Amino acid sequence: MQRMDQSDVRSYYQLSGIHGRPFTPWDGVPLVQEMGYCSHTSNLFATWHRPYVLAFEQVLYDNVQSVADSIQNDTTGEYKAAASTFRHPYWDWAAPTTDGSPIMPAPVSGSPYIVVNLPNGPQTINNPLYQFNFAPSDLSSFPDSPFNVWQQTLRYPSTKSAGAASQDSLVSQQITQSQGTYAQRFMNLLQAYPRFTNFSSTAWTPNSPGYDSLESLHNQIHGLTGNGGHMAVIDYAGFDPLFWLHHANTDRLLAIWQALHPDSYVEPSQEPIGSAVLAAGSQTDVNTPLKPFHWDTNGNYWSSANVTNISALGYSYPEIQGKSQSEIKAAVNALYAASSGKTITRRDTVGGIDDKLAPLIAAGLSNEVPVETVPDPPATGNYTEWLSNIRVAKDALEQTFFVHIFLGDFNPDPKTWTLEPNLVGSHSIITPYVMKRDPNQSTIVTGQIPLTRALRADEQKGLVNMGNETATKDYLTRNLHWRITTMDDKDVPRDQVPDLKVSVVTANVQAAQAEDEFPIWGEMKVQTDVTDGRPAGLGVGDAV
Repeated sequence: MQRMDQSDVRSYYQLSGIHGRPFTPWDGVPLVQEMGYCSHTSNLFATWHRPYVLAFEQVLYDNVQSVADSIQNDTTGEYKAAASTFRHPYWDWAAPTTDGSPIMPAPVSGSPYIVVNLPNGPQTINNPLYQFNFAPSDLSSFPDSPFNVWQQTLRYPSTKSAGAASQDSLVSQQITQSQGTYAQRFMNLLQAYPRFTNFSSTAWTPNSPGYDSLESLHNQIHGLTGNGGHMAVIDYAGFDPLFWLHHANTDRLLAIWQALHPDSYVEPSQEPIGSAVLAAGSQTDVNTPLKPFHWDTNGNYWSSANVTNISALGYSYPEIQGKSQSEIKAAVNALYAASSGKTITRRDTVGGIDDKLAPLIAAGLSNEVPVETVPDPPATGNYTEWLSNIRVAKDALEQTFFVHIFLGDFNPDPKTWTLEPNLVGSHSIITPYVMKRDPNQSTIVTGQIPLTRALRADEQKGLVNMGNETATKDYLTRNLHWRITTMDDKDVPRDQVPDLKVSVVTANVQAAQAEDEFPIWGEMKVQTDVTDGRPAGLGVGDAV
């Protein structure tokens, strides 16, 4: 697939290029502006990426069948049987294990080469999950430095020169450092975000303290795996093989949320930024065409209405397949509760395999991190969730950047911040390569980093009494810190980041009473006194 003629719409290069560069029409669908087709900071974010991954999976599946069909010996049946059950894997970066292995799967970051067993014996080939190697002609379509000199996709590149290498060990450490944050964020989204519009998009909803979203959580992974490389820039992210494993999992998280919130879906909205086929300000709804993905040969396109029910598309995920809502909650609790390990389960097809653009199906790839020892919330009664809200202009720095949240002291060297022991989480604002600042039309985006588990760990050390709200707020006033870096690890003064506001919110939560239940969240309340008067802190009188 990666070696297919790149003029073929089914080639890896063309499918990856749908997301951003080279900003050329795919499958005959014209561009109305020079952008990628992808929807970001949009109510269509989650649903647009669903047929995108489906298209990739279908082409990959067809290639696997061709390989199996080409084998003509006494193992033909064995290979064909294996090929018929092949499904695209997903990378579950949120679930921990007890074996101490890193979150980054070995096939993704281990080596640029891999040994495969073929009928004529083992052979060493290029590892298709490690990187994508560009043809020389590809780079001429990339005007942006250093992407126009890098011959392969890179993660946390060592330099900006043509000889740069991926720093996979640092990427793995960064991803592992924040693993607990991913699980907490996803669980909070399931429990406290019943409306699709708030769940799906990073776009700010004024007067709503629920700042997190699936898109924001997904952005955190893009930032930490790319860190100046392809995954961290919307225009180039689709070329990294990790993109597809990541977005298969993002689709899975969407499917789990949908199963628990079946009465909320895409609502009429306005595109704040737009895409290659949607001008900024366009009105969208559940029937908006998800271009460039054709539904049929008559010029019709997939829409959010077409991708609501994944069972109708021929696939499902192990946490939801054939399960009631109580069973789904039990499955999710088992995966993401701090006391459990990761269970890798292959998901099944629904209704068999056919030639439709459908089965994005998967087996988990994760090799995760040790279980955290921080105690869980109380088994009965109420407790308080503490969270850090982040609001900022998407074009604030005209490039991708991080907002790092710390609880306690940290090294002054920004190169260390994603690995600091007192880092609670790094929020990523993902942009195109260049996003020109327009103060009159800035799009405000949000994210949320949970603080409760970090506070509970400090409580174990005798540093804070979480049973006393006033004492906890005083502790946060002294010890909660936030810093901003660009993708080249440069510190940006907090008061020089346009529209940046960091705040603390709390929610009174009723603990779950059983393994197949979720906690019940009360309304989120802004604790302005923690951040008032601090650089880029939300102050009294500021909009929530």
